[in-house]
Amino acid sequence: MVQVYFPNDLIKLCKKSKEIDHFLIGYKFNRIYIVIQLLDTAVDFNKLPSHLSDLKIIGSISNSDKPVDNDYDLHLSFDTLPYFKSSVNDSFIILFDPPKFRNLEYFSIEPILLQSTGRELLTSDQASLINKLNVIDPITESPNNDKNSFISDDIILEKINLSLKVRLELKAWMHENSENQSHNYHSVDQVIQNKIINVIVFLVSLLQTLIIFLIWLINYQIKSVSLVSISKVFRQLDLRLQQLNYFPIQFLCYYNKNLLYGGSKLLYELKLPIFNSNLNINNSNYINLFNTLWLIFNDIMFGITAYRLIFDNYERIIPVLHEGVIQKYLFSEMLDVISWVSVKHPAGFKLNIKLGHFMGDLYSWTLKFWKFLVNDSIQNLSPDFKFKLFIAVKIFLKILCYGGGLSFLIGFCIDIINALTVHIYCFYYTSTKIYKRQLDIIKSLFQLFRGKKYNVLRNRIDNLNNYEDDDSSLEIDQLLLGTLLFMILILLLPTVFAFYLMFFLMQLTVLLAINFLENLQILVNFTPMFVILLKLKNSNRLQGGIIFTFLKMSNHSSYLKLSNKSLSYSEIFRDFFKIFTDSKTFRDTLIQFFLQGELISIKHNYEMKFHYLMLPEVYEKTINIWKYF
Repeated sequence: MVQVYFPNDLIKLCKKSKEIDHFLIGYKFNRIYIVIQLLDTAVDFNKLPSHLSDLKIIGSISNSDKPVDNDYDLHLSFDTLPYFKSSVNDSFIILFDPPKFRNLEYFSIEPILLQSTGRELLTSDQASLINKLNVIDPITESPNNDKNSFISDDIILEKINLSLKVRLELKAWMHENSENQSHNYHSVDQVIQNKIINVIVFLVSLLQTLIIFLIWLINYQIKSVSLVSISKVFRQLDLRLQQLNYFPIQFLCYYNKNLLYGGSKLLYELKLPIFNSNLNINNSNYINLFNTLWLIFNDIMFGITAYRLIFDNYERIIPVLHEGVIQKYLFSEMLDVISWVSVKHPAGFKLNIKLGHFMGDLYSWTLKFWKFLVNDSIQNLSPDFKFKLFIAVKIFLKILCYGGGLSFLIGFCIDIINALTVHIYCFYYTSTKIYKRQLDIIKSLFQLFRGKKYNVLRNRIDNLNNYEDDDSSLEIDQLLLGTLLFMILILLLPTVFAFYLMFFLMQLTVLLAINFLENLQILVNFTPMFVILLKLKNSNRLQGGIIFTFLKMSNHSSYLKLSNKSLSYSEIFRDFFKIFTDSKTFRDTLIQFFLQGELISIKHNYEMKFHYLMLPEVYEKTINIWKYF
């Protein structure tokens, strides 16, 4: 089975020079031929440089019917398409457009990995298709490799991917003498360029050292508490600094391929989440770099716009926030709701008045104290101090929006919500603990009706017979006391549950507001905007596999076309949508936690976002990139 890979652009060359015989320059793997270039005259390929040493004359192509006067294996003729001069059984001529390597175009079976959420790279359908392809493809033996190579493996596709690059290097080698005339001019230029590069390297490495120190500082824990763990602004700052710290490696790997394919072990030392294979490394590196730059630019633009909208309308926004939200909903309305539940029999349920009064007074006193700390203290400030405070907040928000963007402003809003609603969380925490403790006691006392008892030491339920005592009257007194306590707690449970339900709904409202803001922050930080633009502009950069299209059958040969399969929109957004569910969750166990009296909260997996952006785990070693530069 003979297979010839023939570039489409060489067909145009054959059409222009039909009367000229050409030598086919390329690679041979047993009965697979890869054509790279056409030459009019034979060249001594023994003098080629080492990186082109496997390049050779693999055959010839001509339009004439004269007998072949060389001993090459491959002899083609040309009409509108190349074909075999002699009849060859099971022959295939596969046409392809040479990938533009500078534009990061290439052929690859494995789809490019742009983001990762720690899942399998291939679906079961993709894996089955690849297995079928490996079974159907002809097996050939490479002279430089003892392993079997397939038509679709990296050995073949790598030669096709580098076809244009090899052409340029071959042309440069053939015109080597003409380049030596400008050697002195370029040497002076090179010295100046090296000095400029050294200055840039020093400044960037200094900035990178500062960034690494800031990352360490905001993550430094004092009694298991750090700035990142208590503030969404610092959490966003940590993410942004991690991105800036990784920029030099992404940029240098794009312009210096040896860092990717050479002997550098830095990328493995950084512990990247998933390391792409072959050319996918460079392409995904390039796409993630410019997608991050694009998102940061958009983030800052949105932040500047939001800042101007806020301070152009601050005279209307501040009264709404102070009087409408803080004073009305967080204090006055909440105080009315607490009084309604504790005294006025909510929804017609007659609760225990004494317990309702006690719990209502407890929460009301705490709420009034919180109002004094937050609301009244602000109102008692002098006009001069209020003006200075307003200027300080304005400067802070300007730095936040102009320097960080909308994502930092959203993080600041989440921190403000957490600070202003801390009393709601305290009420919810207290009511949940009371309700949970009462449920546990009721469940324990309920065992008395079954003749059993809960053993707190062994965490199990034992029979009362295990605790027999000579004084039977003591056992009877214990049963009566347990029954009495059980009935009291059952009767008081609706009152406790009413307060628990009220504060549960309040805390749930706060969590839903925070969840909405966090989803908005995810949209600003992680939307693959550059990937979408790249798909619209040049989808060949988003490799999702290869396609063989049957063209026709002529001159005892089957003509196929090799082309790229671009990533679909579902594949592009597959991991993006997982961030909304995998990076944070509290909805899956909401009803169960509510009935059991467990605290609900948004459980975050912050490592997921670093994983999705393919950021290194060992961020402090990124400074070592300059050793290989």
